Amino acid sequence: MARRCIVLQPIGDIPGELLEFLAAGLEGVYRLPCRVAAPVEPEHMAWDGRRCQYRADLLVARLALGRPADGGTLLGVVDVDLFVPGMNFVFGLATADTAIISLARLHPRGGEQEGVLRQRALKEAVHEIGHTLGLGHCPDPRCVMHFSNCLEDTDLKGPGLCAACAGRL
Repeated sequence: MARRCIVLQPIGDIPGELLEFLAAGLEGVYRLPCRVAAPVEPEHMAWDGRRCQYRADLLVARLALGRPADGGTLLGVVDVDLFVPGMNFVFGLATADTAIISLARLHPRGGEQEGVLRQRALKEAVHEIGHTLGLGHCPDPRCVMHFSNCLEDTDLKGPGLCAACAGRL
C-alpha cells in the first residue's frame, strides 16, 4: 500500500472526542497517519425534502472536490441520515478516494451503553476506508468489511480486518 494519509472531515457539529477516537482507531488498523480537518456544513444541494434525508453520493462527490493535495483519503463524518437511490438508507458510502459515514442511525437506543456509538462509528469508518483502499465486501460476518444491512450486523462485526482482507492490502 502506498504511503497515504487519512483526513477526517467533520460535516456539521461532530464531537471532537469522537473524531479523535476515530482518528486513533483508523491509524491503528491501517497504519496510516490520520488528522482531523476543520468542520464544514452539509451541502444543501444533497438534501432530498421528500425523503428527509441527504444523498450520500452527492455529499461524497462534493467532498472529493476538497481532497488533500497529497493524495490522501478523505472521510466525511456527518450526523444526518443518508441514502443512495435504490436504498432506504446507508451507514456510509465510498468511492476510490473519498468516503462518508453517518452517525444518525448509530446512536445508542434503549438500554445500550454509551460507548456503543464510538464502536459503531469506528467500524463504519474502518469499513468505508477499506473500500477506498480497494477492499470489497467480505463474506465473514465478523470482519469489518462485511456488509451491514442493519445495526445488528454492525454490532456483530469486529473493528478490524479478517486475515483474508488484511492480506489483500
